[in-house]
Amino acid sequence: MKDSVEAKERENVDSGLADSGVNGASRANSSDDTAGNAAGYFAKALVEATGLLRAPQRLFPLMRAVVSDKLRVTFDRPHLYSYTKTRRSSDDALNGVLGWILRAQRADGGIAAYYSLLTGYAESYPEVTGYLIPTLYDSAAAMHEARAQASAERATQWLLSMQMPCGAFLAGLHGRSQEPSIFNTGQILQGLVRAYRETNDNAILQSAISAGDWLIKMQQLDGSWSGTGAYENSAHTYYTMVAWALAELAEIAGDGGAHGAAAERNLDWALSHFQTDGWVDGINLRGHPNYLHFVAYVLQGTLECGCLRRRDDAIDAVAKPARMLLRKFETHKFIPGAFHADFKSGHGFSCLTGNAQISCVWLRLYELTGDLRYLNAALKMNETLKDLLPKPGGRGISGGVSGSYPIWGRYQPLRYISWGCKFLADALLLERRIVNSFEVGESEALPCAS
Repeated sequence: MKDSVEAKERENVDSGLADSGVNGASRANSSDDTAGNAAGYFAKALVEATGLLRAPQRLFPLMRAVVSDKLRVTFDRPHLYSYTKTRRSSDDALNGVLGWILRAQRADGGIAAYYSLLTGYAESYPEVTGYLIPTLYDSAAAMHEARAQASAERATQWLLSMQMPCGAFLAGLHGRSQEPSIFNTGQILQGLVRAYRETNDNAILQSAISAGDWLIKMQQLDGSWSGTGAYENSAHTYYTMVAWALAELAEIAGDGGAHGAAAERNLDWALSHFQTDGWVDGINLRGHPNYLHFVAYVLQGTLECGCLRRRDDAIDAVAKPARMLLRKFETHKFIPGAFHADFKSGHGFSCLTGNAQISCVWLRLYELTGDLRYLNAALKMNETLKDLLPKPGGRGISGGVSGSYPIWGRYQPLRYISWGCKFLADALLLERRIVNSFEVGESEALPCAS
């Protein structure tokens, strides 16, 4: 049974899911869960629970996290017109999240997928290691943190060592798969492009071009990616994250436009799935709800690819669902962690990774449009996320971003996840950039005022 469970988890991890099924009760109430999925979730829960038998010292941190969130859910009822008090500065929170990432990096340079309160650290995750590289370089520049730059350099060398001859990168956690992955290759490509910008190392550039060429080869005529190398062999609109990476590569590759054209083909295909009511079809997570994480992937990839390719239609398309989510957050101080095939009905937990990504989308839209509503909502969201960071807890917990709030929620239950830390760090770095621009503007304006 363990082999079959791990095989299923390899499939799920390819898209950042790894949905471990610990919260069986909430799944039983979901109309889109099948009996087969429920059995798989229960089996995974049993496998993970055996981790406590091997390391019973994890029981106390597990109970502390569960009790803490239970008390918060029960008693923390903020006033209708308030969100959360600022208990922690953004720079302090950013340092805490960055510390979690640095501690999760292994000796070979790979960064662990997550820390489970049941089983400890998972294997290194090439996909997330790849797209953590820009975050590490941004953190190094913003916080004057040499360790972050060194971490990015080690991560880059680790990834270069495992690239397949065809240019692709493998699916899933390190050592668990021999199959190439379109999504993972795209996410790693983001890191390679940034590493080349930082180092001007031609070997990194050639690796990035090789990955981009393979992605073009795997692209369908309609601009989507499906079949071999795609999650569940299906086309997914959240693969706009791959298009974003190709658009970034086009900026540095001088390839005559092939990578940029491939990015635009996928962008056109994805835009055809944006509905008039703001919903985006084509996420295609069979047997799973539409987690906010994946909705946000679609919006981030579309927005950033649209910016790089100077596509106002893409930016306008993202603005509609971004405003819908903003209204939900402003009205309820909460965005559901997963949705059905619309924005009308959702699940009663928070997907913290998705929240951080939506904050990034709002902040970027503020930079592009100057609409203060986006900035206001993003700052409130960041305060909410900062307030949920665990300060005490030791290695694997302190500074970590849990998959869900409460911690037993449906998305990545009882885990602190590396991609959650990545996106919260990105949101805090964007906030820092914008706030600092205000301060610079004010200081420059002072002489004129006199």
